[in-house]
Amino acid sequence: MKKKVIISLVFLVILLSTLTLTFFYYHPTHYKYNDRFVIGNTADKITEKYGEFSQVRRSEDGELTCGIYMIRDNTPETIMSYDNSLWYEIYFQDGIAVSITLQEGKRGG
Repeated sequence: MKKKVIISLVFLVILLSTLTLTFFYYHPTHYKYNDRFVIGNTADKITEKYGEFSQVRRSEDGELTCGIYMIRDNTPETIMSYDNSLWYEIYFQDGIAVSITLQEGKRGG
């Protein structure tokens, strides 16, 4: 009886560890977004899965260069307060997502 309980606990720990490691493998930047899905996909497929971007940046010829999702909006109410808003930025090249960054603080400087 005691052996069955120990074996069951060991199996449960291994299973939970595997699931946790798999989740963090696919979501290394932020838990809401699957980086492995985003990289290599087009903006249309990404917005189909996660919704419209909060902000976009385009090149001079109108091509999408960066799509941005706001994860946390903590814009300060006073001028000297710290802005710890969180932004998930997806960079595109030739219409395909090539890199991702997680940006904290005020956008644009």
